[in-house]
Amino acid sequence: DEERRALIRDTETKKASQNLISRKIPAMKKAGEDVSAIFTEMKEISDIIKADTDKIAIIEKEIENTLLGIPNLPHASLPVGQDDSANREIRRWGEPTKFDFEPKPHWELGQTLGMLDPDRAAKVTGTRFHFTVGMGAKLERALMCFFLDTHAQSGYTEIFPPFMVNRASMKGTG
Repeated sequence: DEERRALIRDTETKKASQNLISRKIPAMKKAGEDVSAIFTEMKEISDIIKADTDKIAIIEKEIENTLLGIPNLPHASLPVGQDDSANREIRRWGEPTKFDFEPKPHWELGQTLGMLDPDRAAKVTGTRFHFTVGMGAKLERALMCFFLDTHAQSGYTEIFPPFMVNRASMKGTG
């Protein structure tokens, strides 16, 4: 990164010098002075700027490739476990609702009501996933709309990116 920063600094200095000289050329021409030597110097500076800009691009690509290879490590305080049984509660907000019956987990309730289809999803995505179908899909879409509308009232601007994107867009959106 130090090499990249030095190249950027040098390139910016050369561009500033080039701009300063190019502002003087019209006055020199008007005064009848020979500017051919200045044009030669400007061409040399321009070639150096181009070469340095190419070097910067190569270095930035190397940095990007290195950064993309670094994993997103979990925080050191998180427990390491074989499955979700190692999870622990960090904080709680409010009190859990008390029922006079044993509530079913959402995946069982959704399957019973025909809103979730884990069997079909397992064939496509693997275990622990489900397809949301019928009224479940409608409920999910309604919840998305509700929360988008709620946040829009607080100044949120919705963005709906295209499904087909180029590599740079994929990197930029995580």
